[in-house]
Amino acid sequence: MQTAFKSANIFRAMLFTSLFALMPMFVCLFWGILLLADKRRNLPKSYLAFFMFVTLVNYFTHAAFFLHEIKLFAFMDNVWVFTSLASYPLYYYYIRLLTRDTKVNWKWLVILLPAFLTSLFSFTLYFMMSQEELELFIYQSMYHQPALTTEVPLLVRLQVMRTNIFKWIFAIQVVLVLIYGTRLISLYNKKLTDFYSNKTGRDLSIFKMLLLALFFSSLISGISNLLGKDFFINRKLPFAVISLLHSTFLFWIGYVGSYQNLTISDFKRDVAKYKKQMKLGGPVQKKESGLMEDLNALVKGNQLFTNPDLQVSDLALRLKTNRSYISRTINQDMDTNFCDWINAFRVNHAKELMKSSAPELTMESIAEQSGFSNISTFYRVFKKHEKCTPGKYMSLASKHGVEQEADSTLTR
Repeated sequence: MQTAFKSANIFRAMLFTSLFALMPMFVCLFWGILLLADKRRNLPKSYLAFFMFVTLVNYFTHAAFFLHEIKLFAFMDNVWVFTSLASYPLYYYYIRLLTRDTKVNWKWLVILLPAFLTSLFSFTLYFMMSQEELELFIYQSMYHQPALTTEVPLLVRLQVMRTNIFKWIFAIQVVLVLIYGTRLISLYNKKLTDFYSNKTGRDLSIFKMLLLALFFSSLISGISNLLGKDFFINRKLPFAVISLLHSTFLFWIGYVGSYQNLTISDFKRDVAKYKKQMKLGGPVQKKESGLMEDLNALVKGNQLFTNPDLQVSDLALRLKTNRSYISRTINQDMDTNFCDWINAFRVNHAKELMKSSAPELTMESIAEQSGFSNISTFYRVFKKHEKCTPGKYMSLASKHGVEQEADSTLTR
């Protein structure tokens, strides 16, 4: 009876370890397949699928460690060195494909050089080591089991040195990717706000959050490395928490990437379309004086802001001037960007509709008539401008209107 009970406990423990050891790997597999199967797949999505498969190999090595597949882990550890040191540079290039590059520039393979050289060094040592040296390195350095001998062979010492070099390279990569990735996203978002009046589906601010999540994920990995992977082998709760954190983070990367359909390629296409139309439209007026007055009259007089897809190029074509002049005028004279400037017109129009709206006008209708692409964008922009929700503003406007009507009746 006790033997059967003990066997059941061992089986449950193995099942628990297998579940959480394999979980991050299957998340990568799930999104890799889903991204490749996406009918709206673009270059960044295809690249992100590749990133997911590289990361899958990384977590496959983790699984081999926790499942005590020693021979498999001993070999895959050398591959893990490459995939770990390649993951952050690869994700940085994914950001470039979203914000800057319309095709893969193979010169950027140079960012994988540290990963390749460190992995090559690790593989060289692996094939030079004897079986005894390899087991000593794996059991003593990876599983932190007590050493049977005080004398550590040179090749084992070199492998330990490689692990320390790996940690420094990894830490430097994380910082560089966070800095330069955030900069790329900020510059791209600046282009968007100067060109589009509606950033829905285009804005990449959420990717800044992903980069921060990458940073915290690396901190978790760093703490795990300091404690040692073996620390989690017999500690179920910490092991499950770490696995869930990594799985959730990977799922978030895949989820956000799968919904990002508009990228730098779409922006450049819209700019190219504008330039073609400008050539067909004849000579361009290069003066900037009085441009702000012309812009206000054009947008407000014709209610162009009610077009949710309004672009700065539309105004440039109407005024026969360059879009850069318009952007510079709005930035300098109004201390804002094109997107926020147009949204200010939309919010004011929405406020007018709320003050004089018939009962049948819903918030969705007000948002649509004001030029907002959807109700969520309307609520977000309105709250940013008015510091309150549209519903609250409408109730206050209605209350104020009733009070004014009462005062008017008393006066009469």
